[in-house]
Amino acid sequence: MSGFLVCGWLWVAGAVAAPVDEVIPIGSITVNPMANNRRAVILHGKTKTLTTYHGQDSVGRSICGQGFILTDETGSLDVLYLVRCQANETPMLIVEGERIVVHATIDVASDNVKNTEGKELVFKAMATKIVRGK
Repeated sequence: MSGFLVCGWLWVAGAVAAPVDEVIPIGSITVNPMANNRRAVILHGKTKTLTTYHGQDSVGRSICGQGFILTDETGSLDVLYLVRCQANETPMLIVEGERIVVHATIDVASDNVKNTEGKELVFKAMATKIVRGK
């Protein structure tokens, strides 16, 4: 019986976190960040204030990627796109002013991630996929 409950719970959790099919405005998220915590979203906008990340995750595996601010006509949002990197692998590089579509999960948590100005990113989008030129 407990196996059935666990499977059912995992299915419900997966359904809640399933990605949406349409782009939503950034302002609809920033108006109430806590209501959007752990929500899968698709965002469209222009990049600015890019940073590069290289480091290790909590178990010592190499991670790399970029952080940037994504803007649209309704607002802006900090985005992190981090992947596990191999020694000879280069992560996707986003350029300043590029128009992109970002598939992400909204994260409202204090995990000591800071932007280039040293501001803690308590509210951010954790990108899972980026599509260029949309």
